[in-house]
Parts: sequence; structure tokens; C-alpha cells
Amino acid sequence: MKKKEEKILVLVTAQKTFLRLIEQGAAVAQECGGELHILHVQKGDSIFDGGEILNLLQNLVDFGGKMNGVVHIYSENDIAACIGRFVREEGMTQVVMGCGRDLGSRRAKKSRPNEYENILAALPAKTGVTIVPEEVRKERAAVWRKMCLCPTGA
Repeated sequence: MKKKEEKILVLVTAQKTFLRLIEQGAAVAQECGGELHILHVQKGDSIFDGGEILNLLQNLVDFGGKMNGVVHIYSENDIAACIGRFVREEGMTQVVMGCGRDLGSRRAKKSRPNEYENILAALPAKTGVTIVPEEVRKERAAVWRKMCLCPTGA
């Protein structure tokens, strides 16, 4: 029987936090001999919402390529549904993502699930999930600045 190939998906936002997530995803992919995929879903109808976002997306594509990953960028109003659909259609076996603070709105009402919870609910039941804590970003900030991939203040 043929062994199932691992397909690792890193969920990122166009923020400086994507560096730590991609590094973790690349480590997981290397460890299990799997493919690395990186997904950014821009809320709305277009990824072209301003100059700042385009610079961050360019950094995402550059860094993702250096880590031997395939970068996917979508625009969608329902981010969680888009991620769930992508995971199912592309056969992703593991998802690497940041903690809820990275993905959910800080202003979200407590009675309403945040984006983090919506994403977890949208994933197929057998998908492995790795949550990368924020502390990793703080540990790696000096290295990223030397690589010129991280905006000042990371």
C-alpha cells in the first residue's frame, strides 16, 4: 500500500507574523518529507487594497519561495470557508497557523466566534493542526531583521 504524502499548509495573514509560521511549516514539511504550501486569504473582492498590502504580499512570495513553498493568494469574503475548501480540494494533511490573536479580531464580540474558531471549524476532521505560539516571533525577530524580511518593530 502506498504511503500517503504529507501536504503541509501554512495559513498566513499579510503581516510580519508570517515569517515564524512559514519557518515552522517548512520544518514540519522537511521532517515528514512533505510538500509545503502557504495560503493567504485577503478578505474582500480583491488583493489590491493598498500599497502596504502589496509590499507585504511580495515579501510573502519571496520568503515562501526561499523556503521551497508554493504560495497561494486568494480574495474571499468568507475566509474560513475559503480555507476549508482549499484544504479539501488540495488534499492538505496538516495545517500550521498562529494563535487566535493572530487571526481573530480583537474587537470581535465574545458572543460571536472569531475567525480563528471559524477556521478550525471549517477544516476536515482528519486534518492535523499545529498552532505556533507568538513567543517564536519574538525569539526570531533579530534574525529576520538581518534578512531584511521583517519590518522594523518585529
